[in-house]
Amino acid sequence: CAARMMLDAGIGVLRTLPRAPKSAVRRLRKVAPSLGVAWPDHLQVGDVLAGLDVSNPRDAAFTNEAATLLRGAGYAAFDGAPPVEPVHAAVAAPYAHVTAPLRRLVDRFGTEVCLAHAAGTPLPGWVRERLPLLPEQMAAADRRASAVERAILDLTEAHLLAGRVGEVFDAVVVDVEDDRATVVLDSPAVRARSAPLDAGPGERVRVRLAEADPAQRRVRFGPS
Repeated sequence: CAARMMLDAGIGVLRTLPRAPKSAVRRLRKVAPSLGVAWPDHLQVGDVLAGLDVSNPRDAAFTNEAATLLRGAGYAAFDGAPPVEPVHAAVAAPYAHVTAPLRRLVDRFGTEVCLAHAAGTPLPGWVRERLPLLPEQMAAADRRASAVERAILDLTEAHLLAGRVGEVFDAVVVDVEDDRATVVLDSPAVRARSAPLDAGPGERVRVRLAEADPAQRRVRFGPS
């Protein structure tokens, strides 16, 4: 694979992801049964996700919640010694982005490294020179992309629920903080903030829609 080629070449840039904290996995396990998702002890989260039907709102909600295990992804550039942590936890192996050089900057560099290594030719100087700058450049791009994706999702959720203020929904608590909770609705598969609830993560609740404002891209719930 491309990541192995770069490691063999002694230069390149890998896509990395630390292993999810055990606390995050435990929290997700608590949520699973409340969404009707079976998670036997012997199965990894990837095995569970592979068996879900995302056209089912509950399965879609669990799939969305499982994405929280992927936090901390980044890029590690190296020239000489390989990165201390070269593995991408989601695939349990070194991993690299090289398939989209026209739309993702890092792929352009990874492709050049792999081509040079495969052909036994010198690596272009501009690749080696700019390689150390890539992790921060890509991190900035990822932050912008995530902000846009979140804004689109917030707008979509607000439109889905517009006109339903005051209605009560079945939901699951997925997170609790001092002054608020986060819930995932059974249907539609919306994840949103709520006023404090008398329930902890993984518990089923009924919540009342307090606000759905597309102009502000905001959805807010409260106790029923």
